[in-house]
Amino acid sequence: MTASIITHAIAKINTLQGVAWRIEPTSPKIGKEQRKASKGESGMRLLHFSDAHFGAEIYGRRDPQTGMHTHLQDFLRCLDFLVEEAASKGVDAVLFTGDAYHHPRPKPLPQREFLKRILVLSERNIPVLLLAGNHDLPPEFGEASPLDILTVFKLPGVHFVRHPKVASLPTKRGELQVVCFPYLSRTTLISVDEEQVLGDEEKVRREMEKRVSQSLQKMLRQVPEGNGPTVLMGHIWVYGAQFAGSEKVLSPLREPLVAPSALRHQRFTYIALGHIHRHQILEEFSSPIVYAGSLGRLDFGEENEEKGFYLVDLEQTPKGQWGVKDLQFIPTPTRSFVTVDLDLRNEPNPTQVAEQRLREDPRLNGAVVRVFLRIKEEQRPLLHLPRLRELLEKRADHLAALRDELDTPPATPLPVDPRNPHEVERLFCQNPVELLRQWLDERAKEDKELVERKERLLSAAQKLWREMQKAAH
Repeated sequence: MTASIITHAIAKINTLQGVAWRIEPTSPKIGKEQRKASKGESGMRLLHFSDAHFGAEIYGRRDPQTGMHTHLQDFLRCLDFLVEEAASKGVDAVLFTGDAYHHPRPKPLPQREFLKRILVLSERNIPVLLLAGNHDLPPEFGEASPLDILTVFKLPGVHFVRHPKVASLPTKRGELQVVCFPYLSRTTLISVDEEQVLGDEEKVRREMEKRVSQSLQKMLRQVPEGNGPTVLMGHIWVYGAQFAGSEKVLSPLREPLVAPSALRHQRFTYIALGHIHRHQILEEFSSPIVYAGSLGRLDFGEENEEKGFYLVDLEQTPKGQWGVKDLQFIPTPTRSFVTVDLDLRNEPNPTQVAEQRLREDPRLNGAVVRVFLRIKEEQRPLLHLPRLRELLEKRADHLAALRDELDTPPATPLPVDPRNPHEVERLFCQNPVELLRQWLDERAKEDKELVERKERLLSAAQKLWREMQKAAH
């Protein structure tokens, strides 16, 4: 089936369903704003984005006109912006490093809307390579990935990679060699029998990292000799990466955690990564290791995170070596997430003061908002939450929370920073019985009766932990 037939089919569906967004016919010629290749110019421009998570209806509401969730509309706005930037900035290829959808079995609507934008890039002669992330993999053996449809219809210039391989991506500036390393789970890298032989969890983790490195080295040997650049695309967790806060809990017990040194190689001009939602550059050497981060904000863990994608300019030196000439982060127009904390403990009319402060806050317009009102117990009858809710719902795209909080002592700080992967990893590697001991010691300072029961609780926990370890092996 050709791209034009698919375009006609989608346009027909949109007509029947009353969808405002539609694919306009595009010319294969490069637009006026795009870069024009000259005989003397030797370079390539890439667009790297990741973690789109279409279908994540976490914060928002149903648009009464379209029936579409506003969280999906936000992500569509970001992807539309990306498509236009790719066309206007003369991008030679688009690299997507995984997690197109939020669920492994996405609803038809987010699938249709995501693939529409990929089709636009194809119609504009911009090659696209999409890598499988953990959210793109089917939950059951033998099932298809939602992106496998791209291998059936074969849109011109669009490639989906689900297994490790070397892909050659033709562009208008020559061939781009891509070493593809999609998400691989623990069970993919190491069998249960091998785990039993290794025994120790630390040995299992080191073996997973070793096999990732061996797989990359094997694929590098398969890269054909040529004059074009070679890049690495991966959906993996690398030492040193900082979490945004919206990621599901990543554990070195469930997936490989690799060192940056395992990825660096003189053949790689650029290393494009996905999986971690905070955009960041881990290594600023000649071959930078770059997480593009998520395309839009998923939750309040990313309230202060800028979202977007990278434009990557590659150039070839007179000696024939390729390197990164320029690396630019482009923010997307994603919704703001705003947390408002109001201290009303000394206000005789807390509702009036809160209402005034909320009216004066320009950040609330079109944002996802949560509001916490700190008051005293005797002020509760004076606080009119329905009145404040009505004010907020007229301005915010979504009101996630509105609640009063009594003046209480500050909460005990967390034992680790959840955004620091190294601290999270250290927590995972600790013996749970020892963690329980630390918690009981802390609680026993306030609860004297717990002192007498502590040793019995620890003894029972130790017995349970041994039984769990025995069952696991």
